[in-house]
Amino acid sequence: MSSEDLSAPEMQMPKLESNEDTLIHQTVEGVERTGAEAIADSLVASGVEIVFGYTGGAVPALTQSLFTRELADFGGRTETTAAWMSYGYNRMKRRAASAVVTWAVGALHTAPVVYAAKLDGTPLLLMALDNPPALEARDPLQDATENFHSLRPLSKYAKKVTDAGDLPVIVRQAVKEASTGRHGPAVLDLAQTVMYQTTSMAVEELHLPRPPAAQSADVNEILRRLIEAERPVIYAGAGVHVAGAAEELRTLAEMLGIPVVSTSWGGRGLLPDAHELYAGASGNFGWRSANDALQSSDLWLAIGTSFSQMSTGSWTITKPQDVIHVDVDQREIAKIFQPALGVVADAKTFLEQLIDAARDQSVEPRTESDPWRMDVASAKSEWLEDMDSWFDGTEVPINQYFLIRTLSEQLPEDALVVADSGGNAFGMYRAFQNKVVTPLATGGRYMSLGAGLPVAIGVKLAVPERTVVAYHGDGGFYYDLMELSNLAEHNLKVIVVIDNNGVLLANRASAKATGLDNPWIELPQTTDFITVAQGFGVGGERVETPDQLIPAIQRALAAEGSYVLDVRTDPGMRLVRALKNIIPIVGDRTPKSGHLTRVIEGSWPS
Repeated sequence: MSSEDLSAPEMQMPKLESNEDTLIHQTVEGVERTGAEAIADSLVASGVEIVFGYTGGAVPALTQSLFTRELADFGGRTETTAAWMSYGYNRMKRRAASAVVTWAVGALHTAPVVYAAKLDGTPLLLMALDNPPALEARDPLQDATENFHSLRPLSKYAKKVTDAGDLPVIVRQAVKEASTGRHGPAVLDLAQTVMYQTTSMAVEELHLPRPPAAQSADVNEILRRLIEAERPVIYAGAGVHVAGAAEELRTLAEMLGIPVVSTSWGGRGLLPDAHELYAGASGNFGWRSANDALQSSDLWLAIGTSFSQMSTGSWTITKPQDVIHVDVDQREIAKIFQPALGVVADAKTFLEQLIDAARDQSVEPRTESDPWRMDVASAKSEWLEDMDSWFDGTEVPINQYFLIRTLSEQLPEDALVVADSGGNAFGMYRAFQNKVVTPLATGGRYMSLGAGLPVAIGVKLAVPERTVVAYHGDGGFYYDLMELSNLAEHNLKVIVVIDNNGVLLANRASAKATGLDNPWIELPQTTDFITVAQGFGVGGERVETPDQLIPAIQRALAAEGSYVLDVRTDPGMRLVRALKNIIPIVGDRTPKSGHLTRVIEGSWPS
């Protein structure tokens, strides 16, 4: 069967169905609804657009109401992948614009996604139906009594609902909590009986509160310090992406002429890589030029970052005494070390305030001839030249960095690439060239294997006009390849690139560093992913030599439907570190001895 036979003739988005006779979400007291109707109307009134999920048990008691409202629906092949789709959708929308519905026994399959959403600051709304409360004292089929207690510590907001009376308020609270402050997961454990109870509570439209702003005195003080510093750096993290503040970041940097460093994963794409003020991404798998800029700086203005392990070389990057930390979550301020000034504010709002203050004071920017800017630009140029030497287009199996660089050259400049976890992600986040501002599609701190394809599906549903690529290692692809069938069923186009090196690369590097044997890191080379994809109704091809790569990418772009590229890459590729004498992930300045024994020694705040 040819790939042309498998191509979808037309992309079909999930159908929106509306029944005006059953659509009841006016803010009128006294309108009686069943619990299921109250949930559906409250979701619509709160701005939820699509429901992902997996059926079972009493789920139809809720979905019969959801599917008659102004809500699209999309069923995952598992509860886990359905939740990852919602995660990806909400990352693009920057609010809880989708929800996930599961039955009791399947709810815990969403736990990795709930926890990832909490750590990554991603809006997520999980509604897990449960058995009737009367059965909790017995031994019912698919007993889920402890599900709520298991998911609650992983959540930002959690409610166990056994009465329909307050459902409009509870749903509203869940969406609001997921979508404000530091975004996160909201979990509703819904008793089956609640679906049939009634409530006359009014359903109100949800208007999210304005995000917090900085005090004007703090804004003026920060501007003064930025002007007076000799070597200032703006250190931008995922919080800038989440706030939709990439344009404000660029405006401020250009107004003041200050170099920008992004965090390794969360901050990538805030500025195009070629922007004259962009020094690169920090961390061991970032850019050496970015780390040098941070360590030579006398002032960091850190916005929307938690100073995570990967971005700071396990907290060993030398930081200046003068660090200003701005974050929407007050718990992040002074969590690891005491900043010179901590400000609780939304990144976009704060940057707008700082821009206004700079305009009011007619601040002159540092020019290209400024010594500090010249030093940073020179270091960036040297680093990019160094990286160019990695991209060997003659190696067989294919050099991973060559694959990533070729992808970035061939894809449309506004393409969205969702990288799964593993060694492939370390290469993607440092070597892929961001030509324009690129929204953040994935998180970072949890980095669970097997999220790439379903997250990419959620991203595609949120922004159907964009080219979306799921960049997967072969290890992670075993987790979620079943979702290829959903791509075929819904005529969605996602290009799937499998970085197939036959090994769990990051785990191999760890085993080598620790001197410990690990037979589980090797993966079979007998799996024919293309035949598997064709069985699901998706076309594709195997790529084994560098000369085959560009034509294959062009065929994937030209295909009408989804397309899989199974690229055989080098299993022995060396992960080049951007910080000397720091073991990636674990972190220790004495890699030859004491590895895994003194992982905090030498780290902040020491």
